[in-house]
Amino acid sequence: MQITGNLERLVEQSFLKYPKVYEMNDQVKLSEMKVSLEKAGYWPIVSGDISYRRTYPTDPISIPSPSGNPGEIRIVPPNNYNAGFTLVQPLLDFKTSANINRSRSELTISIDNLEGFKLQLAYHVAQLYYGIIFLDKSITVQHEQLELVQSNINQIKVRIKNGDALVYDLVSMQVRNTNIENYNTELRNQLTKQYNMLNMLTGNTGAAYISDTIINDNWFNLATDSIFAIADRNNFDLKSAKDKIESAKWGVTSNERLQWPTLNLIGGSGYRNGFLPDIYKTRFNYNIGAALTIPIFPGSRPNIQKKMALINLDTSNNALETQRVVLNKDLLNALDDLKKNQLKLSSSVALIEQATMALKLANERYKLGVITTLELLTAQTNYQDAQLSRLQYEYNLLLTKLEMNRLAGKRWW
Repeated sequence: MQITGNLERLVEQSFLKYPKVYEMNDQVKLSEMKVSLEKAGYWPIVSGDISYRRTYPTDPISIPSPSGNPGEIRIVPPNNYNAGFTLVQPLLDFKTSANINRSRSELTISIDNLEGFKLQLAYHVAQLYYGIIFLDKSITVQHEQLELVQSNINQIKVRIKNGDALVYDLVSMQVRNTNIENYNTELRNQLTKQYNMLNMLTGNTGAAYISDTIINDNWFNLATDSIFAIADRNNFDLKSAKDKIESAKWGVTSNERLQWPTLNLIGGSGYRNGFLPDIYKTRFNYNIGAALTIPIFPGSRPNIQKKMALINLDTSNNALETQRVVLNKDLLNALDDLKKNQLKLSSSVALIEQATMALKLANERYKLGVITTLELLTAQTNYQDAQLSRLQYEYNLLLTKLEMNRLAGKRWW
């Protein structure tokens, strides 16, 4: 499979192919099962039992008789048989509801962690995507420079034959040609590494042309919308921190309810012997009742667990505030980078126009023998640097927009 030219498709492929996504999906499924497990606390527990028990002693009781021959009666048979089932149905259990709510909050944490990771993965894919575009354009600039230098080398060779140039001029231009080739090799090596990383994330192989598309960054207006407010609502790190606070609250509630009473309905039915008047006969029987369990002295364990839960809640609150401080700092930096790169990109337009005009004049004057090879090399270098700078500013601006999307929790794909 080749890498396609659609960024959104590459992002979706990374969600389907990158193993870490499946790992986090499994965490969500595990959290869902924990909720189901806690809900099972409301379900009845039915158990079957088949037993045989030999009892000793089971001496009979003598009963006097007017005839002088005393009778005997047994109230417990020596051989006891039992086959039946027992049912325990919770009627009143405050701990189960708290445990269910805590498991639900943990499920929300798992879901938000998964969505946050997807956002981070999409950000990484987009970084590689635009990095490949930047390197491709840089290689194109280098190729144009190589063609220009090769043309200059041919001109110098002709001028040397005519006695209008020195061998030094030719060597200087050849050195520049070698430097450009070496830099071009380095760029191609970086491009290969970018493709390899993108392939790893998307499950693709090989490399293909990637279209020069731009992410949709018009989802908020800096003049009217507050990116800080948007991030406070949607940033997945903040969401996860808030979810942990909710989970910690239910943890406190669950530990508080450890000392609350529970009421269960108890029943059973089956066949067994040992019932008067015929203790040897196996008979159908049933029982039904209720049991109220009241913790009286559970020791210090519940109090310690409650204190630990309160500390965990306090820790979660502090973690949220820490995350808000870090997010605020990152947003301020992103806004500063956005303004800086926009200004640099605007100024690069005039810089390229000036460098293009200077190179054109330098080429014409060099053909006329008015300027030296060094001056021509300087003009070529300035032109190349202006083009590469513009590419770098465009790339940096895209990365800044991606970072702002990530910080604000925006699903842009």
